[in-house]
Amino acid sequence: MGDEASTVPPPVEDGEIPATPATAEDGQQGPDVGAEAPAVDGAEGDVPATDTGGEGDAAEEAKEQQLGPDEVDSYAAASANLAEGEAATDSIPAPPPVVELEPLPEDYVPVRDLPPIPEPFNRNEDGKPVPLPGVESLFLTGTTVEIVGISALGPGNLTGEVTREVLLNDIQFRGAISDFHSLKARIQAADYDPFLIRFNEEDVYGDGNNYEIALTKEAADVWKGIREETARRARLLELEAAHAAAERAKPRSKRTRKVKPWQSMGSEVDIEEAAVRSRRDPIRLVVQRRRREFHQPSIKLADKDAHELWNSSQMECRPFKDPNFDMRRMEQDAAVQAVAPLRDVGTHSSGPVPPRPATTQTAALDMTAEQKQELLQRPRSAQGSVADFLERVRDLCEVALVQNEITNIFRDDLAALNDEADGGGGGSRKETLISEAQSFTHLTYSKNKVVSAIQWLPHRKGVVAVACTEAQSHAERVGRMGRTAPAHILLWNFRDPIHPELVLQSPWEVFAFQFNPLQPDLLTGGCYNGQVVLWDLSSEADRLGRRTAGAGVAGGAAKSTDGTPSKATDLTPPPTAMPGGAAGGGADASGASATDGDAQIPVVKHRFMTDTQFSHHQVITDLQWLPGVEISHRGKVTKLGEGSKECNFFATVAADGRVLFWDVRVERLLKKGKKADDLLDLVWKPIHSVHLISLIGMDLGGTRLAFDFRRLEQGMFYAGSFDGELVYADFVKPEGEENPDYAKSCLQAHVGPVIALERSPFFDDILLTCGDWQWQVWQEGQATPLFQSGYAADYYTAACWSPTRPAVLYLADQSGSLEVWDLLDRSHEPSIRVTLAATPIMSLAFNPMPPAASAAQQAAMQLLAVGDATGVLRILELPRNLRRPVHNEKRLMGAWLERQQSRLADVGARQPTRAAARKEAEERKKEAEAAAQAEAAAKEAAAKDAAAAAAAGMPPSPSERKERKGSLYPEFDEKAEQEYLKLEARFKAQLGLLPPEASGGVAH
Repeated sequence: MGDEASTVPPPVEDGEIPATPATAEDGQQGPDVGAEAPAVDGAEGDVPATDTGGEGDAAEEAKEQQLGPDEVDSYAAASANLAEGEAATDSIPAPPPVVELEPLPEDYVPVRDLPPIPEPFNRNEDGKPVPLPGVESLFLTGTTVEIVGISALGPGNLTGEVTREVLLNDIQFRGAISDFHSLKARIQAADYDPFLIRFNEEDVYGDGNNYEIALTKEAADVWKGIREETARRARLLELEAAHAAAERAKPRSKRTRKVKPWQSMGSEVDIEEAAVRSRRDPIRLVVQRRRREFHQPSIKLADKDAHELWNSSQMECRPFKDPNFDMRRMEQDAAVQAVAPLRDVGTHSSGPVPPRPATTQTAALDMTAEQKQELLQRPRSAQGSVADFLERVRDLCEVALVQNEITNIFRDDLAALNDEADGGGGGSRKETLISEAQSFTHLTYSKNKVVSAIQWLPHRKGVVAVACTEAQSHAERVGRMGRTAPAHILLWNFRDPIHPELVLQSPWEVFAFQFNPLQPDLLTGGCYNGQVVLWDLSSEADRLGRRTAGAGVAGGAAKSTDGTPSKATDLTPPPTAMPGGAAGGGADASGASATDGDAQIPVVKHRFMTDTQFSHHQVITDLQWLPGVEISHRGKVTKLGEGSKECNFFATVAADGRVLFWDVRVERLLKKGKKADDLLDLVWKPIHSVHLISLIGMDLGGTRLAFDFRRLEQGMFYAGSFDGELVYADFVKPEGEENPDYAKSCLQAHVGPVIALERSPFFDDILLTCGDWQWQVWQEGQATPLFQSGYAADYYTAACWSPTRPAVLYLADQSGSLEVWDLLDRSHEPSIRVTLAATPIMSLAFNPMPPAASAAQQAAMQLLAVGDATGVLRILELPRNLRRPVHNEKRLMGAWLERQQSRLADVGARQPTRAAARKEAEERKKEAEAAAQAEAAAKEAAAKDAAAAAAAGMPPSPSERKERKGSLYPEFDEKAEQEYLKLEARFKAQLGLLPPEASGGVAH
């Protein structure tokens, strides 16, 4: 903008600004927003002034445009004197009238929020500026600039227009020396006139030219659009500044408050997780009572302190802590009482109608649209004004909003009270301490044995099953082969840490077992000899559920406090349970101890066992149920549908290299006409078999299985081996192939057996493997691990993911220690290491969570079962920081995994370069070795020649003497060497071995 003349206007009211004289310098836009910027052709254009609506505006505008700079200054001084009260003369014009503040456009967007103005040029692949299509960069001399009339162009005025006629006349008059001569043909063929020329102030193209011309209308329109947008934004900035100044001039109570848009900081996810929603339709309860039944004298209510009733016989319900109580879902009970306000009105009537009592009820005020509009448009000073009401409650609302902002409405007061009782804050000892809540062992069934597998009962809280095996070597087991040695699975209940609730007997030791997730009364286990055993506890549920409320287990068991037990789920044995029963799930006391306590422990035998011919030939190491699917004899998977309650198939893996799929519906194998109890003709065999081959072409000794239960129909799974291999295989048998290769890939993950293979409960494609002294994190489809830990001091024996924290995993080793790794905290060492026992820890298992449990409930109920090599089962209580995930932990863990993927991609991208560098280094090493060998051979040949010359009596050459001096006799100097050689030659000459002239002519 050019220089602007200013005046001193009289005082203005709120919302008004003084009028400003219009200027037209440098082609800038005037006060009228709709006016376009004039073309720059070296002269100042006329800009229409703002219409103020007063009389004589046209004369005032003409007078202002005719004033020069000095006249404007005198006009301003005269206006100031007039404001001070001095007498005005006829030569001083009247001050401009007061105008209202120009409103912002309807489609107004703040300038800071607008996208950047496009550049008047393009950029190539290297990012360097290049002219637009149809634009030519050229250098114009001062003479050319004066001739074509664009001398007004400069830093403040970049564009101007020149007609085609002016350019062609310059070319015709000046000929080849014209700066436009090379563009004559394109100027004649241009599709618009006049041409737009732009001043290239900073030589953005780097070609030394100072101007550029648009030879096409499209390029000229781009420049014009940029110029108009620049002028429009400059005008918007002026309006924004004027409105901001006017807003600041207002009293604080009359300022317009800007409402900032809502910006999400991720709190929606927390609110969604912590929200309590009704899972059923609300219950409508209407309570009514007749009015005449109120205030009955026979009913008397009184208050009494709680301490008076604590030991009183009148207290019917005593408080107690029920360890078996489980809040499976949260409910909201809400009651609403809606009664219209009543009014009692007395009337005095006269006339033929006799008076009678009556009541009236007020009705809601209903307003028409015109009345609502009139109410909203009332001024603040009027009674009942909405604006006045909002102004009065604004401060109170702000205080309430601030209070809501600084107050955590989701804070659990009871949990906070518990924290204060423990010492307060996150630094209390309980916050970081892994404590042992309970331990279980039995002198007969588990002492000095190995807890090889642990499973929590999915349908009962506080009940855990363990498989105990003998601590024997393979040679000892081979020596015992052929002799049946019954093994047991113990069911421990938290209410009795001394006696197991139930003992499941097996003819062979069980190294892997699992409860059916949808039919918890079914339990399958894999034995050491390769057979599969099935127990059915449904027949035990009714018999074991007949326990009286006051009876307890013999031997000091705690009494039950959970009221009436459930027959379908409570398997606690009654105190009067006697030995006996059939093989179909009955109890047997043959394996029980002779003591009174052990005599009451039911021993349940297996119901079905697979045939040896069709079973595994080596120890079964893992067993997995496959819920909600049907598997054919060729491994084809058919989903049963959403919400299916059937789980009839499971898979086993053993060291013989086979993965077998079994159908638990054994009764279907019975011959027609046979009863379910007649099991002599039953042959239980697998429905599908998968043979896996290792890297060396032999049977894969499988140790662990990992299925993706969300994509079982694809038929893909992972398996770990005794040789540390990780196999990705497909259990679906292709059509037309009898012996297909099921393994799709086989990777060497560890140097020892894979003792843990588990999918992350939060990321479907992430797996954890553990073996020897190292654990690794793999991503499905990758040939290298995303992350692998350093080698530990002790051999790992068990590992698993945390069920509630995505970045935490647990590992156990042979020293009896438990390691907790938090990958978001540190990845080079465990965050917590606790020594639990003096013997190796052999198995880990977390208690299962119900599907309907929230994240807070899962974190509150998390327990870890740990089994060691002496038969002791320990239940660990984890601190809060290991149970509850940190804020956005899943997203942070996902980012950590992405960083590991980027690291692997970067390493893979650098592999060719590193391979080439290694190859080059090896070639240089070979060349250096060849040169060293050649040099050694040359030295050896020279040494042989020197030895031959010395034997012939010839003195060594100077080079040989120098080499000998430098290598063998570095302590001698050259002079001493020469004297010695002279003495040697003289001595040989005296003996006649050399001619006299060889001694240098000295013969005396």
